[in-house]
Amino acid sequence: MTVGVLLPVHGFAPFLAEAIDAVLAQDPAPDVVVVVDDGSPVPVALHPDHLAAGVRRVRRATAGGPAAARDTGLRALDPAVTFVALCDADDTWEPGALAAHLRAHAASPGAGWSFGRSRVVGVDGRPTGERWDEPAPGRHDAAALGRALHAANPVPTSSVVLRREALAAVGGFAAPVRVAEDWELWLRLCAAGHDALCVPDAVVRYRRHPGGLTADVAALARAQLEVRERHVALAAGPDTVARARAADLAALADGLARAGDPRAARAAWARVARERPLTARERARRLALALPGVRARVGRGPAY
Repeated sequence: MTVGVLLPVHGFAPFLAEAIDAVLAQDPAPDVVVVVDDGSPVPVALHPDHLAAGVRRVRRATAGGPAAARDTGLRALDPAVTFVALCDADDTWEPGALAAHLRAHAASPGAGWSFGRSRVVGVDGRPTGERWDEPAPGRHDAAALGRALHAANPVPTSSVVLRREALAAVGGFAAPVRVAEDWELWLRLCAAGHDALCVPDAVVRYRRHPGGLTADVAALARAQLEVRERHVALAAGPDTVARARAADLAALADGLARAGDPRAARAAWARVARERPLTARERARRLALALPGVRARVGRGPAY
């Protein structure tokens, strides 16, 4: 098995060196690490130690988002690379993560991809206490996993290792959305019949910080609405589709309030109300958006 790691980055990247260090410290180490500078205004420079270790930098002339950056990195990998591992510039792999993936793929060679689990940390690297859903260890049938993933995405991007031929079969990383592009890829893999392996020993430190793409709550909610609609055939049924759509619309309403657009936020809450009854808290938030002295404070807390 030969492994190439793709690590996209755009702009100021205070955690990049830590991410690369953790990748290079794996035993066994990956065969190649490609850092993709996604059109940063000031080109991203690698530390001399990373250059000496063989880390490559590929630069895009213009920013295209994480999916476009990963596709650029994929084209830079040698054809002999059989597995493509993902790591974002603000996350870090725990020791033994890559070895756990490789053992799992060796034991289940027909699986198209694998994923691990997250330990959510803040800017300071300390655990936030947030817990993600954790699918059962082992192999997951593509159809069953697709139903679960359409409802919610518990897969940390930086914990994913893809069999290259499976990735090629679903069109690579190119996605119709700029955020939630990773989740859209998981759904494509499931729709194409590629089973996945949940590898609980492959742990990633997933970092929450204000500069992360998912900190834009409204943009993420819009992307989730589009992704679910594109892959509605995977859903367990109309009831689960309606519940998920209502949750995304509620997130959109909060995101629009956070962005200072109370009129659009009220419209989003009205759409939620057409899907299901609002909770008492949601009714209060919707009402607050109509009160000039109150609405400026709605949704102004931290995104996480």
